[in-house]
Amino acid sequence: MTELCKLAFKYRTDKCPQIRHSYTPFYHKLFKDIRNEVKKVFEMGIGFPETMGHVEKVIGKPHIAGASLMMWRDYFPNAQIIGADWDGRAMFDGEDRIETIVMDERYPQDIKNTIRVVGKDVDIFIDDGAHEHLNQILLAKTVLPMLKKEVIYIIEDVYSPRRVVGALNALGYECEVPELELEGYREHLVVVKNNEAL
Repeated sequence: MTELCKLAFKYRTDKCPQIRHSYTPFYHKLFKDIRNEVKKVFEMGIGFPETMGHVEKVIGKPHIAGASLMMWRDYFPNAQIIGADWDGRAMFDGEDRIETIVMDERYPQDIKNTIRVVGKDVDIFIDDGAHEHLNQILLAKTVLPMLKKEVIYIIEDVYSPRRVVGALNALGYECEVPELELEGYREHLVVVKNNEAL
């Protein structure tokens, strides 16, 4: 297990292979050399125990609201971690360097208002929201022009990678779909290069 996998398992986020996804080994390779330089991480989709029942089925303990936010906080020692979710039940406070906000990714004006408050200086943006390709495309095409050019933008749980990549390519963004596969479980991430940011 990578250090990030261990943190994911500690906080019970399903991003690690020990619970469900094979994202954390990829993320560790991508981020390990910039851990100290990352100052702001934004993750869309916080989740809460009622929506993450599969975690308890696998490890016998319930999901912790904000599990992946806590993982990112520990992995990036100098970063502010911002989590957004459309459902107010996912909100919490009292965690060092973590802020949660309500944002509905189906509405461009809500997205824009949130990014104006958060600021364009986001280093890593992760869409772990609705997992529906139209929402994934809408969020990316609304957020990317508002963020700094160097942002690392990742869409998780992409079930229609061709549609998502095709739509973002048409807008001038370069996309990578890394090979990720667990035994018997096919999954996709899309990593977007923010060529068009202002």
